[in-house]
Amino acid sequence: MIFILASHIVSCFWLIIAELVTLDPETFSGTWLNTFAKDPVYKGSDVSLYYISFYWTITTITTVGYGDISGTNNYERLFASFVMVVGVILFSIANGALASIISSLDGQSGEYEDKLNTLILAHKEFEFPTRLYI
Repeated sequence: MIFILASHIVSCFWLIIAELVTLDPETFSGTWLNTFAKDPVYKGSDVSLYYISFYWTITTITTVGYGDISGTNNYERLFASFVMVVGVILFSIANGALASIISSLDGQSGEYEDKLNTLILAHKEFEFPTRLYI
């Protein structure tokens, strides 16, 4: 839930930056929106532009970054760089947490196997009744 909310906020900022630094509001010249302003499918559709912005956010935060949408001015590049750094940090934290969980589970499994092996050896060596062994 937090990831979706954060992605939404970043997507909105990505659109706002393009709106603020555009030289021509009709063509969005000098921004990443310029490419999409020429296409009749996207022209005038705020929802479509938001989806494109959200797509950029997800590909950037998840460190995939296809490169089909990128910053074309210094403000957009600076913002994109910030999002990339935050994405890598969050990705590293998530990977570290997952590795820690897996390591913990592996340790617990190893302790259980050691105890079970000790029980098997004791049963064979001391030949105590099977009912007690079970």
